[in-house]
Amino acid sequence: MTTRLRFAVLALITAIAPIAVVAGAGVAQARGAQAGDSCTVLHAQTMGPDGRWMWCNPTMTGNHGLVWQYGGPA
Repeated sequence: MTTRLRFAVLALITAIAPIAVVAGAGVAQARGAQAGDSCTVLHAQTMGPDGRWMWCNPTMTGNHGLVWQYGGPA
């Protein structure tokens, strides 16, 4: 009986695991930096979604954290 129970539990876990992974993880989407997104390296550069260059600069208001902005290094 123990072997049958172990087999049943293993079969149940094997059947449910892929469904749980898909339901819990969702679909990953790659998205490039957008203006206003936070960044970590001052004056770093990246191409925006519209093909224009963006720079990592401190915000002018608030906590002056680094965000992606159009217009060149400040």
